[in-house]
Amino acid sequence: MNVEALASVFTIVDGKFKILLTRKKTEPYKGYWILPNAMVAKDKTLEETLEEFMQEKMQLSNLEYEQCATFSAVDRNPSKRVIGVSFLSIVDFRTIEKQSSPVEDAIEWFEIDSLPKIGYDHMEVITSAIESLKLKIRHSLALKQIFPSDFTLPEIQKMYEQVLGHELDRRNFRKKFVKADLIEETGDKALGMNGRPAKLYRFKEEIENKLLF
Repeated sequence: MNVEALASVFTIVDGKFKILLTRKKTEPYKGYWILPNAMVAKDKTLEETLEEFMQEKMQLSNLEYEQCATFSAVDRNPSKRVIGVSFLSIVDFRTIEKQSSPVEDAIEWFEIDSLPKIGYDHMEVITSAIESLKLKIRHSLALKQIFPSDFTLPEIQKMYEQVLGHELDRRNFRKKFVKADLIEETGDKALGMNGRPAKLYRFKEEIENKLLF
């Protein structure tokens, strides 16, 4: 019985969630995009396998993984019997830029609502991971993980609207965030929509894990 670890790694770019995919170079599904994945060796755990693969092949290290789901359809891999265990990771894009070295063009970040042709059952895996993501980002500690440094409130609102699938009232959203006592002003501003400066915020050093939405 073969077991593989699959990584659904998400990040935020310009308020939009993106997921990391790699292009398949061989059959089956040659030319399709798939999730980073690795077969588990007898002497390694799922987590060890994934961490080693992501560092060696994706040039990404020190990611935090959360196990999401298991996929065991008999025909999920046409070549052999494989059980898939998926993991979710959320990273700050600025952190990725600092640690990533140049990689081959077969690795790319795609917006979650604009995905290419996906191979195997990985669209099902991605859909499952997005559902887990929706639950996770409702909590303040997960949000701090995504936005560890300066951000604007419109950035966070835009991210929530994409993942939740509906628009949020700007005034109510701002009021709820400020009232939650999780963030503080940096004193700086960023160029906002229509060229209007937007206040920059950051999460406080110590915050409670509150349910926000």
